[in-house]
Amino acid sequence: MYDLARVTGSILQAFVICPRQAWLMSRNISGNQYNEFIAIGRLLSGETYKRDKKEIMIGGNKIDVIRQKNGIINLIETKKSSRMLEASQMQLLLYLYNFSKKGQTIKGEIRVPKEKKVIPVELSDERIVEVENLISEIKCMLQKESTPAKVWIKFCKTCSYLEFCWS
Repeated sequence: MYDLARVTGSILQAFVICPRQAWLMSRNISGNQYNEFIAIGRLLSGETYKRDKKEIMIGGNKIDVIRQKNGIINLIETKKSSRMLEASQMQLLLYLYNFSKKGQTIKGEIRVPKEKKVIPVELSDERIVEVENLISEIKCMLQKESTPAKVWIKFCKTCSYLEFCWS
């Protein structure tokens, strides 16, 4: 059973794209680890931002890159493309939200090295409400004993759970 007290950034990002994937991840059911898109992500992670602190585990979340300059901490999520930008923003907003609950103000940005994009992400009052509502939705979905119904979406063809859901 998934620890409902803790919704991780990965679960939240997956939920925004596909609730079924989030449910599977919450039960430690892994997708195809030989999926070429997972391999590309691992390669990107290894080849970018080599001088920075990377893949830092904080509260069950793995932050891609953390930088500190002039006393300001900046969390960076690195993505291979901007196709899933909204989900990536929500993931980063969850991290910023968790830090804000501890009284820390931290900046965030999404970087897409291949597209040379840097997208600042800020935690506003409206975004806090979005994150809290999303956390509630996720906890409600994760309490269910069975997977959410499969629904074909454009991301299915590159998903590591493709064979699990559709074969």
